[in-house]
Amino acid sequence: MNSGAHDDVMPQGRVVRLDRGWSTILLTSGDSVRVRNIGVEVAVGDEVNISSDMERVQSVNARRSALIRRASFEGARAQRQIVASNIDTVFLVHSLTSPPNERRLERELVLAFDSGANPVIILTKIDCVDSDAAKNVHNVLATVAIGVPIHMLSGITREGMDQLSGYISDGATIAVLGASGVGKSTLVNALVGHEAQEVGDVRESDQRGRHTTVAAQLVQLPSGGWLLDTPGLRAVNLWTSGHGIERAFKDVFDLSETCKFRDCKHSDEPGCAVQAAIENGSLPQIRLESMRRLVAEEASIEEEQRDREKSFDRRGSRRPAENRRRS
Repeated sequence: MNSGAHDDVMPQGRVVRLDRGWSTILLTSGDSVRVRNIGVEVAVGDEVNISSDMERVQSVNARRSALIRRASFEGARAQRQIVASNIDTVFLVHSLTSPPNERRLERELVLAFDSGANPVIILTKIDCVDSDAAKNVHNVLATVAIGVPIHMLSGITREGMDQLSGYISDGATIAVLGASGVGKSTLVNALVGHEAQEVGDVRESDQRGRHTTVAAQLVQLPSGGWLLDTPGLRAVNLWTSGHGIERAFKDVFDLSETCKFRDCKHSDEPGCAVQAAIENGSLPQIRLESMRRLVAEEASIEEEQRDREKSFDRRGSRRPAENRRRS
């Protein structure tokens, strides 16, 4: 090996922030650099190699998990957006001061389960409601979050914050996902121990807040773990699912295993366990309807992807076969 071989080793690090084509990288040396993203798909949380001139991201290492949704910006037809990567836990944040939103939580659970990380539900602002109101929100959301831990806490008074210690151990990465105004930034500040994020006002009329987190970023925790804060997502758009829907609707799928016919559509077939559960009140009709909507939404995305792939092929695209299968 010649003496210049060492100079060919690319600097490595982890993406801690993205800003319109630029990545802020925390290098393994402990230094930070800001480089361009050119020709590579980069997400906050990615472990990357940087070009030797320290100008751009050269390559992205294989992700062990990735929180992916359908891009919501204009013209993003069947395109994915990686919200966060290499995460261990996803905190799905909802506020106890707002009416429980089961349908949004179902979507968030599908995204979290498909990411490869473990979902945990965080109900904030327990200091702003009485115990009966808090218990009601908890119980309603628990009906759709089967087997998923739920914690009620306050980022202001720190009540219940000790429940999260097991998730933020040394080296763990937690993504925080939620709508604007649910208290994400307050939660981040409480976990970090200082004002890492600006906190915005919440309108009294609808308990909605303005977006105070303008870019996804990794924040180091005193425990040695990492917290990945994301901008508030108004729309929780699904991407193609692995087993996310099956896991988010475990109650429906468990019942379907006992239907008389394996291909039961849960409509008017005889011996349908799902319809029997709806009739006896043990399964809400809206759960089946919600699952069907999400299955149809993912089928539509897959159809758009096939059409997009055909369009590329007709134009003589030379994309590698592996990329075509994943697009």
